[in-house]
Amino acid sequence: MSIGLFRKLATRSNPVPLPGGCLGWCAALLLLGGCKDGVGPDPDVDWSCDTPGFVTADGNQIPVAPGGYAAVGNQIISAATCQPMRFVGVSRPSLAFTPDGSRLGVDTAAAADFSRIRSWKANTVRIELAQYYLVNKSRFYDPTYAERVDRVVKQARAAGLQVIIALQHSDRGDPNYANFSPTSQTNMHQPMADRAHSIPFWQELAARYKGDGGIIYELYSEPFPIGGPGGFSNWELWQNGGTHPADNVYEPRAAFQAVGMQELYDVVRATGAHNLVIVNGTQWGYNLEQIPARRVKGYNIAYGTHPWGDPEQTTRQPSTWEKEWMFLAATDPVMVTEFGEFETCRVEYARAVLDQADRLGISWIAWAWQAPGAADSKEQVRGAPICEFPMLLSDWGGTPTRLGQVVKDRLASY
Repeated sequence: MSIGLFRKLATRSNPVPLPGGCLGWCAALLLLGGCKDGVGPDPDVDWSCDTPGFVTADGNQIPVAPGGYAAVGNQIISAATCQPMRFVGVSRPSLAFTPDGSRLGVDTAAAADFSRIRSWKANTVRIELAQYYLVNKSRFYDPTYAERVDRVVKQARAAGLQVIIALQHSDRGDPNYANFSPTSQTNMHQPMADRAHSIPFWQELAARYKGDGGIIYELYSEPFPIGGPGGFSNWELWQNGGTHPADNVYEPRAAFQAVGMQELYDVVRATGAHNLVIVNGTQWGYNLEQIPARRVKGYNIAYGTHPWGDPEQTTRQPSTWEKEWMFLAATDPVMVTEFGEFETCRVEYARAVLDQADRLGISWIAWAWQAPGAADSKEQVRGAPICEFPMLLSDWGGTPTRLGQVVKDRLASY
């Protein structure tokens, strides 16, 4: 007898998240949304988990990494429990900012942080990485970086957390990228991953962690490919790569060879890794409007979005979310892997993101598990470092900021 068998009964409506990431009885109300080689969604789906290493959906076997997850319709299914899974938690800097990771690179500090994250009832931590520390073609290559990443990931897993590893910072494939300073945090964000260095980055990490399905790959954190309609939504470059034009987003920067999301996904699968893969949209990872026409072909794919906003802006507001990213949750797994407000020290925007994520039953990761220095502790001033980052902690003992309290309370409600 199958340890789990579910069938779509009706349209899902207002699922209530329960402990362990299960959506309770609403888990049975499934809309199939995957895309097999460009074929649209089917009206019904059954799944079961009787065959080790696979989740079977409508008779088709989906490979799953050991202890990992399968994308089935608009759900993410745990092969271990055969139940829908929601990943909820926080991002923990700073292995993308410095090769030693600052506090995150210190064994005792990292272990303490992961324990506190787990005590908030999070089940996932997201760790951002930089390719120029890992890939030995770069002048910023650090031969100890891979070992440090490995140690941090293992500590998080030992604490009972799922781990999202995200490629946050690239370098246009230039081994001597002149406009980057590892101490200033200037120009770390590039419009796309690149062919020269991002491919070997994922070849190494995908192969390294393919034996643990609790490690999830976020291919590129915040794409903003330039040159297409909408300014930062060149969907052809996003999907298939090519020559990215010179740009002046942060300062004048030369053209480079971008790698598309389809090829990055294929690189991961070529290593034999069946881990869940997160593919983020355009406009700094936010916009998913063209995904139905541009789905990455493959399996175990979730689409990521980064709703960052400010009530004083006119873009990325809750009134446009349905059109820009929420609609996709009816057909595909969607994960909010960053969200928040810059500078304002307010929490309304973040709370609205959490409300919609709960309504849709989708995963979310809050930014960021970070505490301020003594000079950065003001939380009431617009533009203060604690708000501008923004930070979930007032101190490393785990005292939440106002934003942190919103996140902590939401985690505790599941």
